Amino acid sequence: MEFAIYSIAILLGYVIARFVTEKTTIHIRVKGLWFHHWILASLLMVALFLFEIYNIEIWGLLTGVALEGLSRKNWSIKDQKR
Repeated sequence: MEFAIYSIAILLGYVIARFVTEKTTIHIRVKGLWFHHWILASLLMVALFLFEIYNIEIWGLLTGVALEGLSRKNWSIKDQKR
């Protein structure tokens, strides 16, 4: 059943990320770099791994957020507006 929970969490993460990115214009830009939500989710996943946190719901949500960001047309880290 853990796989089912993980799969549902991926879908929820994807849907939540899509909803939030469509409704907000919050961007993190620093010195010509653009930190997209998929990058932030990936960094959180690395931190969870290093601290040995293996909560399947959190991992699923973060995976969904990262996949949603990578499925977009513009996911480059280089800020095109600079």
